[in-house]
Amino acid sequence: MNKTKNKVAGAFVLMVCLAAVVVGVFYAVSKNSESNSQLASEPTTEVGKLLKKDLDTKYPETPSEVVKLYWRFNKCMYNEEGVSDEDFEELLKQLRKLYDDEFLAAEENSWDNMLKSFRDDASDYQKNNQKISLYTVEPNSSTVYNKIDGAEHATVITNTMLKKKSERTKVYERFMCRRDSEGNWKILGWEQVDSDDVEGDTEK
Repeated sequence: MNKTKNKVAGAFVLMVCLAAVVVGVFYAVSKNSESNSQLASEPTTEVGKLLKKDLDTKYPETPSEVVKLYWRFNKCMYNEEGVSDEDFEELLKQLRKLYDDEFLAAEENSWDNMLKSFRDDASDYQKNNQKISLYTVEPNSSTVYNKIDGAEHATVITNTMLKKKSERTKVYERFMCRRDSEGNWKILGWEQVDSDDVEGDTEK
């Protein structure tokens, strides 16, 4: 009688172990398939990566990061060939999220005017075989902060290398950012400056 009970108990334990193994294998396969599916859905092009950025919930935290992203959009829109009209417009919509409301309120920065300006510039870049070769942005540690009329402002220096055939041109610019009511740093404007006015190093 005891032998029969032991056999039954042993068979039950074996069945439980087998069930656990099956569940474990199924979970591992499902998890792997889910990971592969997520990887497959990730964009592989710069256009796709920029379009997928959720700037409404994951906005850059510092003025330097905002300006870096600004140049990343510009480099993509000017350098990338074969960008569809729809994607070009969507890229510009993303870029405009980095601008201060006061900047966007200016007539020359309206949607229609800005879209035409970007399209014309991108066309000129392609015709003249010109590209934004690289850009460097002043690190957060070098950013200058101050208050104007009670609002927080930040100044960021950038250095852009423009390539046109065998020619190389460096352009230094000073960006002014302002923190908005939600705590996000937005680009208020920029101006070109002489290299002599630039102090310290910049990083990409």
